[in-house]
Amino acid sequence: MASTPALVSALRELGDRPAVVADGRAISGIGLLLGVSPPGGLPRALADRVAEHAALAPSAARAAEERLRHWAGVLGPPPIRHTVLHPATDLAVELALATLLAGGTVHCADPDQAPEQQLTAIAANGTTHLSLPSTLLWRLSRQPGLAEHDLAALRLVLHVGPEPRQDDVYAAVDALGAVLAHVRAPHSEAEAADRRLRADAETATAAAWKHSIGVTAEQITGFGAHLDRAVLSALLHTLQQAGVLTDPSRGWSEAELLATALVTPAQRPRVGRWLDALARHGLITRQDGGAQGPLFHGAPEITAAHVREAWRPAVESWADGLGTAPVLDRVRRSALRLPKLLTGEEAPRPAAAPVRWAAARGYLGAALGTLVRATAETHDGPRPLRVLELDRDGAETAVARALAARPRQNADHHLAPDGGRYDVVVATAAGRPDGEVPALVDQLAPGGRLLLLAPVTEQLDLLITGDHRGLTAHPADHWRAALTAAGCPTVLTLPADGHPMGLLGQGLFAARVD
Repeated sequence: MASTPALVSALRELGDRPAVVADGRAISGIGLLLGVSPPGGLPRALADRVAEHAALAPSAARAAEERLRHWAGVLGPPPIRHTVLHPATDLAVELALATLLAGGTVHCADPDQAPEQQLTAIAANGTTHLSLPSTLLWRLSRQPGLAEHDLAALRLVLHVGPEPRQDDVYAAVDALGAVLAHVRAPHSEAEAADRRLRADAETATAAAWKHSIGVTAEQITGFGAHLDRAVLSALLHTLQQAGVLTDPSRGWSEAELLATALVTPAQRPRVGRWLDALARHGLITRQDGGAQGPLFHGAPEITAAHVREAWRPAVESWADGLGTAPVLDRVRRSALRLPKLLTGEEAPRPAAAPVRWAAARGYLGAALGTLVRATAETHDGPRPLRVLELDRDGAETAVARALAARPRQNADHHLAPDGGRYDVVVATAAGRPDGEVPALVDQLAPGGRLLLLAPVTEQLDLLITGDHRGLTAHPADHWRAALTAAGCPTVLTLPADGHPMGLLGQGLFAARVD
């Protein structure tokens, strides 16, 4: 039986070839055995472990190498040029030692470096294997300039962290073109925080369940179709009353249409969004008008009776357990005021939330309150839980009720930023995910949670009752991607994908930072 530890033999076999590369400096296998001192961090920890291993008795070395052999088997056959984007953890050192045992080269990279620089280094090293925290993997795989880097040599990516979402895994595989292997980091603070958030989300889902009793996907889908049809009919009727879009053969530029309909400057953005929606949904057509921009061709004139008839099925389906009559009546009455609103004869009314959101309010309010309460109950820090609630809607909110419930929690409830960081941030989004999310995440203290209500499907009734700027919806995947890119390793969505309440167009995203 050989008396020399296998790792020592592997380093001797490497000879003068690079074993470890760090900060542009290559250290050979012989150099590591001779005690050449690399820079600090992971390279230094790796060199220390090599020295310790070389001093072990053969039997102890063989026992220590059992786990290294496992990882070497995971890495597979050479060539192995392994970029390790980890701090100096025990697992990172083990992966690096396994690479050396398999005859490969370890490239120690900086996990805190800018993603673009990390990708440049991975490509320049001809990296075949990459190991890194899961959160960093999701960030790299969504880098805008990823396709510009030659990662053709990359075969295997080992990512370390909590159980990943399948959407993140698929996105990373598509982006990197390599096999992904998940390594669970045992007993880590991050994993414990992830388990707590998932458990709290399950509790929140259970608490919200009663608000979805009797509501079906077919019912919500049917109401949405009726509502959108009625809204679009009302918009077209309003414009036709102003003398435009009554003849399918007549094309109108936007400027000509706005002038003819006597639309005030303040309302022109609103009408621009009307034209876009009417064209996208096929009530009018949009054609290329060359230098003057798109030309909009109208439709046969519709009557007030036609519009009233379009509202009827929407009213009936709404009354069938989705919400109270005044919510939908407000939209109908607002539609009747549109002609005077466009010309400035009537002042704008305060903007209203989408009708569908009224049906979701009970479900999402219960879920949100439960998440806030659960976070407060498990807070064990020496100071009060700091909660920031932005875009507050009304004096009595689910957040306020959750914090006021008995036994009262030790929490400070803020309605505006005070320059500090917060354990919980509750916000309602209205803009672009990549614009709003980073600023919200920046408000979080380490280990903090972001509870974000965001629009995930288009709400056409806001073309009537919303403000002139409108509300842009983005799919749930876009919000999750933005949260991940902003540094949230865990992002959960309530209601879950496929739940009937999710068809109402608003999602609650529960995310955390490390």
